[in-house]
Amino acid sequence: MLTPEENKLVTEIGPDTPMGDLFRRFWVPVFHARELVDPDGAPARTRLLGEHIVGFRDTSGRLGILEAACPHRGVDLSYGVNEENGLRCGRCGWKFDVEGNILDMPYEPDAESLMKTIKAVTYGVQEWGGLIWAYMGPKEESPERPEFEWGQLPEDHRYISKFVQECNYLQGLEGGIDSSRISFLYDMLFGDPPTVETTADHLVQGIEGTRKKEKSQSVSIKTTDYGLMVAASIDEGQETNDWQVNQWMMPFYTTPKPEGDGLLGCLAWVPVDDKNTMVYVITYHPNRPMTEEELETRKAGGGNHPELNEGTYKRKRNKENGYMIERKTSGANPLATISNEFELALVLEESMGAIVDRTKEQLDPNDIAIMETRRILMKSAIDLREGTEPAAAHNGAAYNVRASSPVLKRDASIDQVEDKPIPERE
Repeated sequence: MLTPEENKLVTEIGPDTPMGDLFRRFWVPVFHARELVDPDGAPARTRLLGEHIVGFRDTSGRLGILEAACPHRGVDLSYGVNEENGLRCGRCGWKFDVEGNILDMPYEPDAESLMKTIKAVTYGVQEWGGLIWAYMGPKEESPERPEFEWGQLPEDHRYISKFVQECNYLQGLEGGIDSSRISFLYDMLFGDPPTVETTADHLVQGIEGTRKKEKSQSVSIKTTDYGLMVAASIDEGQETNDWQVNQWMMPFYTTPKPEGDGLLGCLAWVPVDDKNTMVYVITYHPNRPMTEEELETRKAGGGNHPELNEGTYKRKRNKENGYMIERKTSGANPLATISNEFELALVLEESMGAIVDRTKEQLDPNDIAIMETRRILMKSAIDLREGTEPAAAHNGAAYNVRASSPVLKRDASIDQVEDKPIPERE
């Protein structure tokens, strides 16, 4: 468990907070590339790390990300006009370029002087891997781009979606780190139901004769340059064990378990503010384009891509409609209505409240990855306050890792799991 002070430290991400300062030392996804496609197109507004920002693509195709409040009187610049290489405020008419310089100040008698002294607040911006990224930290500490495998692939090898999770980023992140337990739980809750045949066998042979062999899960971790390798071993009493190996990458990326036919993934749990998270979901194949069937399945709400209300980033199953859970009988498991393992995890994470009180939790040995993630995040935030920059922010190549599902000998350890960067493709 955490103390109240530690829980506050690890969950608050706004301006001038220790964790907020740490996150601002990294490149952060802020828009999907399709949100800002056309030069002079409509600006896009969002909230990131507790701040309102606006993005636009100018006439020349350059991207700009500005603080949403116009420096004149705070009017939201997303209501402005994107024209002739600048974004013009809808109230005062001041026009800003992608670097925050004022290009025009209509009706101002001392415009020339003011234009030299006033600038809009701008942030670093780059487009890569189908996303638009922002850097909100000091310019002299600009980080390296995280070289995720999916970002280096052709566009048709990946599919990206995003949605809002209505809770603090850490709840989603911890769910991503602990995804093997959700898989284990899901299998236990919603495995194959008993049939007439298996029930008959049970009656004839007795309970011990038909009971499934007990499974047990043990979690181990390995500290890496990018964060943690998290390995869950499922022991069924055989000569070999199935392993689920996930990655936590600083500060808020996780890798879900591999899907069928070689599909891999990445999740970014990006804080909107202290009580909301924008989750970016990337599914990709490293060696071929995704098929039309694979794409259509995910666009329709399959895999790790929840179905959304049309025209929004709000999940169709959400708090307001009770997650569309059907409670038909008193004996039925209401969670069985949620047939998607990933969506079940999202629901359970939101059920903890906007910011869970970690002073009351009772952790067990299999929570070792969660405990270590918190420790690393808090230490990194404190170290930054004391002048030490986060090393992972300046080691982009370290992010070139995958999840995996190896089968290893029963006595294997996490040190036998491959943790090298993915080799370059031909």
